[in-house]
Amino acid sequence: MIMEEDKEIVVGMGDMKTARGKEVLATYALGSCIGLCIYDNVTKVGGLLHAMLPEAKNKNYSTNPYRYVDTGVEELLKAMCARGANMRRMKAKLVGGAKMFHFKTTVDEEHIGARNVNRVHEILSEQKIPIEWEVTGGEVSRTIRFLPETGKVTIITPNHMEEII
Repeated sequence: MIMEEDKEIVVGMGDMKTARGKEVLATYALGSCIGLCIYDNVTKVGGLLHAMLPEAKNKNYSTNPYRYVDTGVEELLKAMCARGANMRRMKAKLVGGAKMFHFKTTVDEEHIGARNVNRVHEILSEQKIPIEWEVTGGEVSRTIRFLPETGKVTIITPNHMEEII
């Protein structure tokens, strides 16, 4: 369980942070965005990415790479390795990807939340990083608090439902 006295590091929209041990990574109001928590249970290094869109159209990084799943995951993995994490030991937990808006369209297109989830699955599969748990989809926003020391993620919804994965 994550305790109040643990140091909280806030990860905003289109942002990424890493932490170690008892530091807590938190992000708020994940709707269609993705909250991707990755950790190495030996070094206790973890990272949290709050990505908004599945792919950057231009990968020259002139824009914020953390806004996008593809470039954000790449940067998250680099940052974790720089802090001593090992790719072979990394495990992931995935939260978000909700369908927050309902638009009538003539084409049955996949909503942005589902596209974000699918892109994370593709990239983590390529990198051979297993997803231990995920809470995705639905129509509700979620706030998460992630403790790299244990890999536990606390998910809180607007109706104050709490789940620990």
